[in-house]
Amino acid sequence: MTGKAALQPVPAWIPAFWLIALVLTFIVVPASSAHASDLNPDPRRHINSMHFASAGYGGQDEQFCVESHDTGKLSNSAARSFLNQTLVGLEDYKIWDGTGGWRIDLRAAQYNCTAYDPATRATIEIEAHYAWDWSGKCGGSTGYYNCVVHDKPVWNPTYGHTDSRWAYVYLVFSSGGELSSKGRAFINHEIGHVFGLQDAGDCYPPSIMHSALVGYGCTNWMNPYPSSADFSSVVSVMNGA
Repeated sequence: MTGKAALQPVPAWIPAFWLIALVLTFIVVPASSAHASDLNPDPRRHINSMHFASAGYGGQDEQFCVESHDTGKLSNSAARSFLNQTLVGLEDYKIWDGTGGWRIDLRAAQYNCTAYDPATRATIEIEAHYAWDWSGKCGGSTGYYNCVVHDKPVWNPTYGHTDSRWAYVYLVFSSGGELSSKGRAFINHEIGHVFGLQDAGDCYPPSIMHSALVGYGCTNWMNPYPSSADFSSVVSVMNGA
């Protein structure tokens, strides 16, 4: 084809048509919602410190303690060791620790939660409590549900919302309190709640938040640790989504 044909004037209505089509595309076609179904829309359902990083061990780290309410069933030291391994001691792609450029920087407290005086205990962001039954906290049948309760709302001026200073993870011995792959799956699911993820959503993207391992119907994520989509979702929460 010669250059002359390529230089024929374009009718004035054609650019206008494509401009209108482009505008309608942005109006009619929603933005991609990847990961969005996993995010809890209430910012009080994530902890404040996950937005920020400290150099080394500092005030913006996520320190956690454990408390077994039946040490004959599970000792505090055994609970601490297993929780620490689950959150920080495995391969990087299996743990929450280090997520978001180390804005999540988890570390275990040396003692069980009630061993600390109130002022020191108040500096610990996450408490994991183990017992036979948490229906008074989590609802449902006796001894069935694990859950997370956030507490102490704090204003976050950086992101313009109110999030929470503390999170309490309640684990029952029959599932989240098992020192097994099953227990690890429930721990990672509940820690997902600590960091602002929720159970809602379909089976895509694959997620520990709705895996069949933790009582939901999705079989496309059968690993006891977070998926890549879970990590991405938490980073979205960190960034103010």
